[in-house]
Amino acid sequence: MGYEFDVAILGGGPGGYVAAIKAAQRGLKTALIEKGSLGGTCLNVGCIPTKALLASAAAYTSAKAARDFGVTVEGVAFDFAKIMARKARIVKQLRGGVEYLMKKNAVTVLAGAGTLTGAHSLGVAGEAERDITAGAIILASGSVPARPPIPGIAGANVVTSDEILFWDAVPPTLAVIGAGAIGLEFAYFFNALGSTVTVLEALPQVLPAEDAQLAAELATSLTRQGIAVQTGATVLEIGDADGKKSVRFQPAGAEEAQRVSADVVLVATGRWPYTHGCGYEAQGIPIAHRAVTVDAYLHTGVAQIYAIGDLIGGMLLAHKASAEAAVAVDNITGARRAMHYHAIPTALYCCPEVASVGLSEAAAAEQGIEVATGSFPFRPLGKALAIGEREGFVKVVSRKTDGVMLGVQAIGPHVTDMIAAATMAVQHGLTAEQYARTIHPHPTLSECFHEAIEAALGHPVHM
Repeated sequence: MGYEFDVAILGGGPGGYVAAIKAAQRGLKTALIEKGSLGGTCLNVGCIPTKALLASAAAYTSAKAARDFGVTVEGVAFDFAKIMARKARIVKQLRGGVEYLMKKNAVTVLAGAGTLTGAHSLGVAGEAERDITAGAIILASGSVPARPPIPGIAGANVVTSDEILFWDAVPPTLAVIGAGAIGLEFAYFFNALGSTVTVLEALPQVLPAEDAQLAAELATSLTRQGIAVQTGATVLEIGDADGKKSVRFQPAGAEEAQRVSADVVLVATGRWPYTHGCGYEAQGIPIAHRAVTVDAYLHTGVAQIYAIGDLIGGMLLAHKASAEAAVAVDNITGARRAMHYHAIPTALYCCPEVASVGLSEAAAAEQGIEVATGSFPFRPLGKALAIGEREGFVKVVSRKTDGVMLGVQAIGPHVTDMIAAATMAVQHGLTAEQYARTIHPHPTLSECFHEAIEAALGHPVHM
């Protein structure tokens, strides 16, 4: 049977549009269905706009600290409207870039809400209303902000990351529910611009999935910056009192509940895979815990239908989705390639930055792996002292029996950029000894990674 397209992709985020480009590059006639803007959550209401906002906050903070560098700056202030306008310009420019790539690669973009209607068919409702058929289908419908069943969560001035990105003023007081990456980045941004910020996290530490030592270091830093951090705090309800929002929460181990008052409440409790109205269950696509279930090859078990990105759960990261896109297209075109998740880096862009890859010391212990660890602080590094950013450390986890690097955790200046080298080491099973023999330029921040490796080997130089 002939199909209109070789491959059809439902969703135009960093999973979907990368899959479209990869498929087109293989010579496949490709369709991409997207009901919103190309680029998905990451480009439009996630990674990119938040990083633009954080850059403005960092510039403002640096200007206020200019005196420490022998630079006199008078009348430092910020213009929130211009900060938001700059964010919008960056998003628009990058979105235009994705649109150009679709045209360059001859991908047919169908604007509208897609629905899976059969093993090889999709319906499109909206601007490009039509039905299409395809030999293979990749589901990449992404995710939406999670809205847990907290009484009062639907009230006025209770927002998710989607809405607060378009707020028109800095709230005098802000309560953030959730101390994951989303919550902490917004907490840092608004605190830097003068908000009084309180963060409530139900679990015992901020960044619950990260190394405990790293999380403790970050919590200390955020507290020093003026952010009130309350872990072990279960939110019971969100109400109104004295013209503000009132968040009632139960601290772990306390007999009585407490309240925090705020002008705005940001619900940052993660994201949920988006399957609503997509027709997946009707076509037998397996779903568990909100996410589409796939095998190691990203196949759903139904015909030639694959699924990638936030839709399949796990780490909800743009770069994970893009990596899965390449694997799915490889398998559609005849390869037998499994997706591996042991070296997916994570990144948090507040100040100090946080990045990690692979196993933490605790995760290795849970798997019964005996490890050697080493850590080194940024404080003694010449480059850290020169740029005035000395917080944090790098921690390395290697297998004790053969020295293979299992994971790296880092908190400090520019670690989100430097984690790529550690990711390569973990991905390809390099040993700590091999990494230690790699010459690092001096003076740079990357020396902290080298020194941590030396510490793991038992012979640190500058400690």
